Amino acid sequence: MAISPDVVATALQDLAPGYSELFSLYHPILERVVKRGNMDRATLKGPYREFVTVSGGPGTVTQVATGSEIIAGGRTQSSQRGSAYAPRLIYAFDVPGKDMAEANGENDLAKIIKNYPELALSDFHERVSNQIASGNGAGVGGFLTLNGDAQYSPSPGLATATNRQGVFEFAGSAAQNDTVFGLAKQGAAGGINGWYNQYGQISSFATDGRQTMRQVYYAASRQGSMASGPVDLLLGDEVSYLNYIDDLDDQVRVMKIDGDKAPKAIRQGIPFLEADFFLEESINLAQFGAPGGGNLGVIYMLKTDTWHMYTLGHDSNMETKGDFAVRGPIRIPEQDMWRYEYVLNMGLYCDQLRANGVVVGGTVP
Repeated sequence: MAISPDVVATALQDLAPGYSELFSLYHPILERVVKRGNMDRATLKGPYREFVTVSGGPGTVTQVATGSEIIAGGRTQSSQRGSAYAPRLIYAFDVPGKDMAEANGENDLAKIIKNYPELALSDFHERVSNQIASGNGAGVGGFLTLNGDAQYSPSPGLATATNRQGVFEFAGSAAQNDTVFGLAKQGAAGGINGWYNQYGQISSFATDGRQTMRQVYYAASRQGSMASGPVDLLLGDEVSYLNYIDDLDDQVRVMKIDGDKAPKAIRQGIPFLEADFFLEESINLAQFGAPGGGNLGVIYMLKTDTWHMYTLGHDSNMETKGDFAVRGPIRIPEQDMWRYEYVLNMGLYCDQLRANGVVVGGTVP
C-alpha cells in the first residue's frame, strides 16, 4: 500500500513539537528565552518590531533649602527606540513520488521521514546555529548573529534593515561605536549612554582566565533590575571551554540538559557561578577578527531575561506560524516529486545590551 503525500505531511505535523524542542536544546539561548517566557507570537502591522530603551531617569530632583525654591519639573527625554527585523527563511526539500509509491506500512513511512524531513530539519537547525554564533550560516544570513565582526541582512531591499551589525563588539565600552538594533553604541558620536556590551580579554587562562571571566560576569550581572537575575548562560568555543575545565579544581560537576524528545547527550555544560557554561561548536574562530579571532577564543555571556524572540504569521496552511512550521505537500510540475517546506519567520533582539558580555583570549593556555 503506497503512502500519500498528505500522510507524510501529517506525520511531519505530529513530529514537529519534538523537532522544535530538539533545536531549542541544541542551541541554549533559544531554549532559555522560551523557558523564561520571553516568546511573543505576533502578526506585526509593519515589517519590524520596535522596543524602547531608557538611558536616564524621567524627571529631575530639586533640593529644598528655604522653602521658596521653584521645583524643577518636566519630563526628561531619555528614551530611544530600537528595532528588530524577522527574516523569512524557507527550507524546501523534495520527496520522490516513486519512494512514496513503493512504501508499504509504518516502517517505510519511518524511513521516508528519516531520509528526507529529519535530515532537512537537522540541516536547517545547523545553519541557523552557525549564523547566531558566528554569522556564517549558509543561506540564512538574514538571521541575527552575536558576532560583532559579522553582519546580517534580515530584510534585503529595505535600506534601513540591510547589513545590520552583529551584537557583540570586542572592545571596551568607550570604544564601542557600532549601531546595533538601530541604536548607536555609547562610544559613537551621539551614541546612547549605557548601550554597550561588557568586554574582557584574557592574557592567559592560567594567569587571569577565571578572574577575567568573573569580572565580565559580575559587570553584566549587576546591570538592570534585580528581578532579571544574573548572567545565566555562557557559550564558548571548544578550546576556551576545555581550558576552563582544566583550570577547575579536582572535581567537576557535569550537567546535562534533557528533553522528552531530545537525545540526552546532545548538550553538556558545567557551572560557572550562577550560570551554565556550554561548549558551542558553532563558534568558528575563523569568522572573527582580532582580538576574538586569530585563535584567541570567544566566550559569550548572556542574561537571557534581556533577550526576546517573536514569530510572524498565524495561518498554518498559508504563511504558517513561522517557527519551523511545515508547509506542503506541493506537486512539482513536470516531475514526480512532492515538495515540503520548513518556514522560519522569527526575530530575536536584546533590550538591555549592557547586561550581556563577551570574553576573548580563552584559548591561550
